[in-house]
Amino acid sequence: MSDLSSPADRASPTIRCLLGMLGTDVHNKGIRTLAQMLRDHGIEIIYLGEHNTCEGMTQAIIAEDADLVGLSYSSSNYLDYTRQLIDTMREQGVGDVPVMLGGLIHPEDSDALRQMGVSGIFGPGSKIEDILDFIHRAVGRADEPAR
Repeated sequence: MSDLSSPADRASPTIRCLLGMLGTDVHNKGIRTLAQMLRDHGIEIIYLGEHNTCEGMTQAIIAEDADLVGLSYSSSNYLDYTRQLIDTMREQGVGDVPVMLGGLIHPEDSDALRQMGVSGIFGPGSKIEDILDFIHRAVGRADEPAR
């Protein structure tokens, strides 16, 4: 019996990336730019915008069946917010969903963020190729070329 499906039918499902900001951080130019760049490379974006809670974002991860989560910060409270989100994700059974951070992340906080479960950290000047490479590796599709 031959396979009559087209190559598009056999392709992996689209990567679903949930992006948002926690708390009162409202500097959203970077995350909106990233959202468009990722869309341009074939990644489906679920954009939650600003002023999210950890509980609300975790519920969106579940409802949207997100493959990974991206947070953007320009304020200094990212350690607490990220810890709270990852704890909430674990409590709700989605602690295996990779989390990446972007924005103004102090390099000296990278180890603490990785220890709490952050998979990727991208600050100012990060290249889209590096972010795409990370995303494909984080969701187990490192063998797929970026579109």
